[in-house]
Amino acid sequence: MKTVVHAQAFQALRTTSALCKAAHVTRGQLRLYEEAGLIAPQSRTEAGYRQFGPDTLDRLKAIGHLKELGFTLADIALLLSERDQGALDEPAMQRLAADLLAKIDERIAGLQVIRSYVAPVAVGDMSVLQDEDCHFVVEFMTALSAEKTRKRA
Repeated sequence: MKTVVHAQAFQALRTTSALCKAAHVTRGQLRLYEEAGLIAPQSRTEAGYRQFGPDTLDRLKAIGHLKELGFTLADIALLLSERDQGALDEPAMQRLAADLLAKIDERIAGLQVIRSYVAPVAVGDMSVLQDEDCHFVVEFMTALSAEKTRKRA
C-alpha cells in the first residue's frame, strides 16, 4: 500500500539527514529508535528514502530527555505507548517510577561519595588525596585535566 502525501504535508516531512541534524542524533540512533518502535517514518520516497513527519522531532527530543533521566529504551517505549494510546497502565507506571527513583537514589549516593573526596581538594585540602580509596579521584581529575587540554589544542 502506497502512502499518498499531499503537497503541503510533503513540505513538512523531513529526510533522515535533516531530522538527525535537527534532533542532534546519529543515523544509528535513529535506526535504533525505529527498531525499538519509538518512531516510524511517515512515508518513503519512490527511491525508498524514509521521510518523517513534523511530530517526530518532538518525539526524538522527548526520547533524549527521558534517556538523560535514566530511562531505558524499553521504559521509553512503554511511556510513549501509554501516551499514544491515551490510557495509562497505572501499575506499570508505578513500577517504572519506583525503578527510576531507585536509580536516581543510587546515582545521588555515588555522586555524594565522589563529592566527599573532591570537595576538600577544591578548597585546598590535599590530604584526602593520600587516602588509599581516593586513587580513582586523582585518576579522574588527571584524565579530566588532560581532556580539557586536548580540546583546547
